[in-house]
Amino acid sequence: MTFHNALTILIAMTFLSISFILCFIAVRGAVLESKRVERRLAGGARLDEDEDFGIGAKSRAKRNLLSQLGSHLTLPDAKEITRLRFILAQAGFFDGGIVKSFLAARVICLFGPVGICLIAWGALAAKIGTTPAILICCLLVIAGLFGPEQFLRFRARKRTDQCRKGFPDMMDLMTACVEAGLGMDAALVRVGHELGGRYPALKQNLDIMNLELRAGRERNEAMLNFADRLNLDEAKALAIMLKQAEEMGSSVGKALRTFSDDMRHKRMMKAEEKAAALSAKLTVPLILFIFPTIMVMLMLPAGIRIMAGIT
Repeated sequence: MTFHNALTILIAMTFLSISFILCFIAVRGAVLESKRVERRLAGGARLDEDEDFGIGAKSRAKRNLLSQLGSHLTLPDAKEITRLRFILAQAGFFDGGIVKSFLAARVICLFGPVGICLIAWGALAAKIGTTPAILICCLLVIAGLFGPEQFLRFRARKRTDQCRKGFPDMMDLMTACVEAGLGMDAALVRVGHELGGRYPALKQNLDIMNLELRAGRERNEAMLNFADRLNLDEAKALAIMLKQAEEMGSSVGKALRTFSDDMRHKRMMKAEEKAAALSAKLTVPLILFIFPTIMVMLMLPAGIRIMAGIT
């Protein structure tokens, strides 16, 4: 078997394995979502637990192989560990040993592809040449060095967008709970339970904030930490607004109602802005795809007649 055939088979098997894994994840997610909806409709799940989106299941998980490998590595200083833990928390990883797991994953991403290139160096250099092989190794080293943190930042931005979409709904629920007579702490707990099915990232951060409040941390400090984890200006504005309302003795319900209406107005303005920009965004696809197709349809009959006249 030649190197080209072996490489083709390897690539095909890799993509086939990835396809099976993605199908399994999609089917598993659909089944879990269906079971969760059935359980919520049947009233079988308690309000203080959520098996799929809560932080308790992750915090009770056993140390995996990556964490065990990371425990043998030389850890960075406390400042770097704090920075990594903050980035991991923004990306949705709250396990106690997640920093060690991340460091171990970064070491594997750095040395794993390079080791594979060194093992297959003879066949790779003979097939594509020495200079391209060295370039591929350098690209893999750069990807392994910066890839893990970029993945975390991408996941954090994705979770921030999800939380931004669910924040107006959270404000409406919180306003309704406070106006119905619940205290702020009880309202936060209730809102966290209600948002779990649609906005799991927002529920996880609300659960962490509720745990901080139960541990005795001040509400303003807990809400500022909540805003930092979400990386949302709206959450920081909410924390400042609630602190000012408590200090001045004004009605928290009216303040929340005003803030909720403002959030709804901002969401509508963003939707109108995206709708207004749609025509400008459609210009490039029209020029690249639709306009050449129309030109071909218009010029093709004339081109056929010209070719027939020439022949």
